[in-house]
Amino acid sequence: MGKALLGTHATPSSLRLLDEVRALRQRVADLERALAAAEAVRDTRRDTHADTIVVDGDLVGASEREPATT
Repeated sequence: MGKALLGTHATPSSLRLLDEVRALRQRVADLERALAAAEAVRDTRRDTHADTIVVDGDLVGASEREPATT
């Protein structure tokens, strides 16, 4: 399999490139996991505060809102 990827003669530059690609793929995987965790926290906060709105910098619960006028 190594010959298929590198050919019959592996040069130091091609090995360095493979190491860099491997490191970049690992970094992308780490960032994807961090993003998923951040989105989960955001969704949890959104679900927790679904009935809360912000008015002039103050949190106002759903029961404290004024009724809509038509």
